[in-house]
Amino acid sequence: MTEIALVADLHGNWPATQAVEQDIKRRGIQRIWCLGDVVGKGPSSDMTFDWAKANCEFMLLGNWDEGVGKKLFPKDQFYYDQLGPRRMQALRELPLEHHCWFSGRKMRLFHGRPILPEPYFVHEEYGLLALYFEPDYQIVGYGDVHRQGVRLLDFGKLLFNTGSVGNGFGIAMAQYAILRGEPDGREETALDVNMVMVPYDKQQAIRDTEQAGKRGLVNADLFVKEIQTGRYARGEGRGSKV
Repeated sequence: MTEIALVADLHGNWPATQAVEQDIKRRGIQRIWCLGDVVGKGPSSDMTFDWAKANCEFMLLGNWDEGVGKKLFPKDQFYYDQLGPRRMQALRELPLEHHCWFSGRKMRLFHGRPILPEPYFVHEEYGLLALYFEPDYQIVGYGDVHRQGVRLLDFGKLLFNTGSVGNGFGIAMAQYAILRGEPDGREETALDVNMVMVPYDKQQAIRDTEQAGKRGLVNADLFVKEIQTGRYARGEGRGSKV
């Protein structure tokens, strides 16, 4: 059986990304897939982008990747300057989703938004979630909401959220998921979904963020609060830009 690490929402948090990389290597996992939002929020988007580009078999488009890549938010100039034209172009070219067979089941992977209209957690009302299994997917995995979860839905459907590497909510640790099974396998075999939480050097992440705040990183104080508490700090409402 093959193990694949699924990472998402690195959000410019370099110490958290390093901790996850070390944990993946310690486990001997050779394959990494990235479900998006490698940039934004945190201070080191250039480093987290370069890490994902170098280490992941593919990267998917997240809402922050889209917003930064397309320069949708004028206050995000810090990221535009830090990333530069080459990375910005690469962000704009990321695919929305990835489809494959895994242990005999059709799987759909995406970030969340811009596929989802707003952030959906794994415990949302069934009707909101069932749509994303159409026409015949049996597994759906995503990121976006920064909170890990696994849920079995009706008719053999499996939904999971990887959590966030750089901005974990619920438990303020670096979060990722491990899939264990047969990639590209058409025969139904055993399938594991493992949620992983990794401690990292938060004090270094805070220092990095505070220094970036002095250089123009917007909402640096709120990012510090989020990585300290594991709670969303940017206002209430489901429409907020997680």
